[in-house]
Amino acid sequence: MENALRLQPFSADHVLVTGANGYLGSLIVATLLRSTSAKISCLVRSSHDDVSLLEPIIEECAAQGLPWNDGLRSRIIRVSLPQDTSTLADMVPSLANVDEVIHCAGCLDYYDVAKLEAVNVRYTKDLLTLAKKLTIKRFLYISTAYSSGYQNKVTPESLLDEPASDPTEYTRTKREAERLVATSDLPFLVLRPSILIGTRDTGRYSGKRYGLYQQWMGLERLICDRYHAEFHTVAPKLPLNLIHQDAFCNAFSAAYEWLPDGAFMNIVSAETTSPSMRTLWDMWFEVTRPRQVFYYSKMDDVPLKSIPTRQRAYLTFAQINLEIASHHWQFETTWIERLRNHGMDFHDATIDTVRICQSRFVRSSAIIEKYMKNFGDQLAKDLSFNEVDEPSALASEVKTL
Repeated sequence: MENALRLQPFSADHVLVTGANGYLGSLIVATLLRSTSAKISCLVRSSHDDVSLLEPIIEECAAQGLPWNDGLRSRIIRVSLPQDTSTLADMVPSLANVDEVIHCAGCLDYYDVAKLEAVNVRYTKDLLTLAKKLTIKRFLYISTAYSSGYQNKVTPESLLDEPASDPTEYTRTKREAERLVATSDLPFLVLRPSILIGTRDTGRYSGKRYGLYQQWMGLERLICDRYHAEFHTVAPKLPLNLIHQDAFCNAFSAAYEWLPDGAFMNIVSAETTSPSMRTLWDMWFEVTRPRQVFYYSKMDDVPLKSIPTRQRAYLTFAQINLEIASHHWQFETTWIERLRNHGMDFHDATIDTVRICQSRFVRSSAIIEKYMKNFGDQLAKDLSFNEVDEPSALASEVKTL
């Protein structure tokens, strides 16, 4: 496939969106309402009523400068997902006018392999069966930038090779779903966003606490009940790819209109601007201000038996995400550059814009407010940062607090 944009923008009259009540789904539906005139059928579980479907969409429309009105409401149709997704093809009569499918529903539970298979793989397969029975112009799949698994090369904007290993079963099942889509004989797009965080200007974040927010939540809940004069953590200096949710919406809108059939697009920030996990920890310690910080390059180096119990609990809680951050992820960005040249407004995440997101999280946290009130007089004015090269030698010196 040549890396050439469409000569005319893609359009659909009636789009079927899965996962529309979720984080990415609500961002996508709001973006479609703003930038297209299509009707949007939202395929959601029967437990979701109109209120639970529309609430996040209305909020995101407002954030995108699109006041909610009856005209927008009339474009959205709630469709109940059958309990058994293998019967999706039976819905053809009720979805006969659908001419595009956008599949953004997915399971993120790293530990529930059965559910990952059922949602990320079988649901995708069943939805493709439905799509083949409809007269659709395109099947658009929302994957993840980490679907490549662990490999020591640039993640291409194409079908992926099988890696030596995966961070989790989640990345494996998303890669398998990509292959199902690409070999379906349907016109398709695959979009691979990295880790979403709040908007670059205000830090507003409308998703669940995944990714970086999961890390902040863990620190808030497990660490901020007391002052830790010493802190031990894994803090690699490799870039951690984050994208702001407003950048994702702009990238989705541009890709939706201009990418050719068969394209894979890595929606990622530039490696040169992306902060590292080390930088993110430095920013966090600007808030909690321990006297000494001990930085390790990988989890195996941390003397877990010797460090404070709650720090050990946090590192165990965050282990997979810290391991992912310890890998050097590299991405091809041909499509981002072409769309930028075509007028797309896409801002890379930077240290300063991520700090805006952290500041908003800190301001909104009653737990951190209480921490500052209870331990403000103990917070260190000058922090000591220690690179630990010989963790075994340090272990005997660490005191449990």
